[in-house]
Amino acid sequence: MKKNMLNQLECLPELGVGIIYSPSIEEITMPDGLIDTIEIEPQTLCTRDKNDRLNVPQAIFEKINELPYNKLTHSIGAPVGGSLKPSKEQIALINYCSSLFKSPWVTEHLSFNATSSFQTGFFLPPCQTQDGLKTVIENVKLLQDSINAPIAIETGVNYLKPNEKEIEDGLFVSEICKETNCGILLDIHNLFANQLNGRQSIQEFIEQIPKENVIEIHIAGGTELNALWLDSHSGPIDERLLSITKEVLPEFSNLKAITYEIFDSYVPVVGDATIIKELEKVRTLWENRKKRTPKSKRAKLPEQAYKIQEMSRNYDLDEWEGILSNLVIGRKANDSLNFLAKQNADRVAMYQHLINEFRASMVVRIYKLTTRYLILVLGMDSFFTILDNFWSKNPPEQLSYKEAQNFSSYLKDKAYKMPWLYRLLNYENQILESILYNTIQLAKFDVDPTPMLKSLSEGQLPETKAKKGDFEIEITPEKDEATKWFAIPSYLN
Repeated sequence: MKKNMLNQLECLPELGVGIIYSPSIEEITMPDGLIDTIEIEPQTLCTRDKNDRLNVPQAIFEKINELPYNKLTHSIGAPVGGSLKPSKEQIALINYCSSLFKSPWVTEHLSFNATSSFQTGFFLPPCQTQDGLKTVIENVKLLQDSINAPIAIETGVNYLKPNEKEIEDGLFVSEICKETNCGILLDIHNLFANQLNGRQSIQEFIEQIPKENVIEIHIAGGTELNALWLDSHSGPIDERLLSITKEVLPEFSNLKAITYEIFDSYVPVVGDATIIKELEKVRTLWENRKKRTPKSKRAKLPEQAYKIQEMSRNYDLDEWEGILSNLVIGRKANDSLNFLAKQNADRVAMYQHLINEFRASMVVRIYKLTTRYLILVLGMDSFFTILDNFWSKNPPEQLSYKEAQNFSSYLKDKAYKMPWLYRLLNYENQILESILYNTIQLAKFDVDPTPMLKSLSEGQLPETKAKKGDFEIEITPEKDEATKWFAIPSYLN
């Protein structure tokens, strides 16, 4: 059976150079022959109805399917790294997309992003113990039995320091492959970040895994913050990473694609020309993937800052997930593991920063007018004090509009004495409903909203008071607007 599964990986088609799909990427005029494949994260394009059932936008998926590229399904909704099993709902979505797109393989994350009680708002590293390994293997096999395409697991970023009780990163992936013979989506930027932050070196990781199982590579740009390298998908690829990638590519005999990742929100900041330039670099990597690099030209990275000691695999899986999940969303946790909070205080703080930054962006993106009004009236520090209080009482949501709706409920409960706060909030809630449920909404005001809306669009408050009276604004949903508002960035991965 394992041999047949490996043969299945060997027989996959070569898909060449890819890019993660987003509405902004679709708007770039790509030179002919620059990219071969788009990789779609289905969950970023879905919403949920009032009963929390998944809405699958078939018209949007069918439109994407008409694009003149190969398509791959890159799921972010059924991660295999935690104790929660992939749901039937997510499996149905993945099967729908992989069938529609004729996706030769399906990728999923070797991470977890939820407990049985709440979402974490971020992909977190698995518990790399014997129990954790057993759980991951079960999850991968469940996907293999349920999905109508070969499965490849994505190697994750891990901001935690290595410790003496975990299985090494490469060995952990190796053991998963040994038991399931799944493919590997080697996210080389994740490995780059891990090495720079003191975990296993890229070369050592690669030496420990079955290289023939690597069928795809992800590559991206990153940034440094507080002496840690972040997997930020923020633009240009680091030259050191390009050199290392060029060096290791010949080792992967079954490599079928190299995919460039950039977050949708960074596309207008980075610019089309830079993205095209980065894709040209990826194209060069792909076309020279079988050429060996002389040792003298190989890039060097810092040595590991920490050494992994002899393993004693005795962490409890539920305990690991519970403590880490609570810590990264800012909740107190009794760290009986005796290292997550104590030895990783700076790393936990980084997770908290990244999660809160993303949560803030979700709220501001949907409630542009409301949040701008709050900032202009109270100041930025007071606005973030409100957000901090909101975060302390509400765990993260995976979907941006649900996060925003929770913030709306929080503001309503506070009953702040600001004359325009709830007028704006109700107006933007009606815009949200119009987009979510494709309905026409009629927003009513007891004063003329025009001066306030115009001034806020210019980043200021109006100089004159609004005239009293009965005013209405008709809100009509715009085509495809939901895909622009509610996309879930993949750095949740």
